Amino acid sequence: MSKLSEKIASLSPKTRQYVMLGGASAGILALVVGGVSLSGNQPSVVPTPTAAAEQQATNIAAPGAAVDPREVYMTQSTEQMKQMGDVVQALKQQMAAMQASSGVPATRLDSILPPLPVMPPTVQAPPQLPPPIEQPDIPPKEPGIASFEVSQTETPDPEKDSNTGYVPAGSFVRVALLAGVEAPTGGQAQTNPEPILLRTQDNAFLPNRFRYDIKECFILASSYGDISSERAYARLENLSCVRRDGQAIDFPVKGYIVGEDGKTGMQGKLISKQGQVLANALLSGIGSGMGQAFMQNSYMNSMSPVLGQTQTMAPGQILQSGMGMGFGNALNTLSQYYITLANKL
Repeated sequence: MSKLSEKIASLSPKTRQYVMLGGASAGILALVVGGVSLSGNQPSVVPTPTAAAEQQATNIAAPGAAVDPREVYMTQSTEQMKQMGDVVQALKQQMAAMQASSGVPATRLDSILPPLPVMPPTVQAPPQLPPPIEQPDIPPKEPGIASFEVSQTETPDPEKDSNTGYVPAGSFVRVALLAGVEAPTGGQAQTNPEPILLRTQDNAFLPNRFRYDIKECFILASSYGDISSERAYARLENLSCVRRDGQAIDFPVKGYIVGEDGKTGMQGKLISKQGQVLANALLSGIGSGMGQAFMQNSYMNSMSPVLGQTQTMAPGQILQSGMGMGFGNALNTLSQYYITLANKL
């Protein structure tokens, strides 16, 4: 019996509960079977009913049936937490021993973990619009008479002449030259002409037999000369007049001058200075040639079987050669100057 109890004690609590539950079930089953067999051999006795029979309920439970599963779970959880606490404590002791042996300071957990992400800024609600401004009620106007002022404006005079500065194309007028002019005939004469002053001697003749009152007005023109035709050509620039009311009129015009012979331009006398300039150029050229001749006369020609014909300066001719070269170059330059001057005239 003692061996059986030792074996049962060595089992786990759950297994012991099952064993005890099985034994109790077998005992109850044996009692029921024995009672049924005994009741079959005895005569049947009708029991006398009792009015105040009290019924009592008896709970028969197995030895391990009174254990609450929640208490068992709490007990197991407490044991597991205790074991985990022991393991954590042992790990802490090992880490402390390792740090003490290596001399490395303990590292905080917050320095190892990555920093927390920055929270996004809170979205603020849009500002509310200010309440509308209440407009004061405008009182109705009382009926009355409206008055306004009328200012008189000057109406333009249709008879007033507003066209004070225009001469139609093709108009002509007789003029007189107030001053003479020496019109240049060089290459730059047209780009830099000479000014001349004219005075109108009659009213202008306009198309359709109309007349324009520009008598005694002044006209400015620019002129240049032409050698081949021996005439001075002019282009009109400005026309200036003073009206009877004292108002001055000055406006540009375009036109040309026709001479007394009915041809374009004014006939004049050709005054040319190119002859004297060309004569000077000729004399300078002759002097340049003589200088070159004197220079060549100071050299001697000699034949050599190796070098061929060579020129050597004769002894005692150095001064003559230098004077001839200088005189020739100077006169050649002077000749070119006179030729250029003749082209400008």
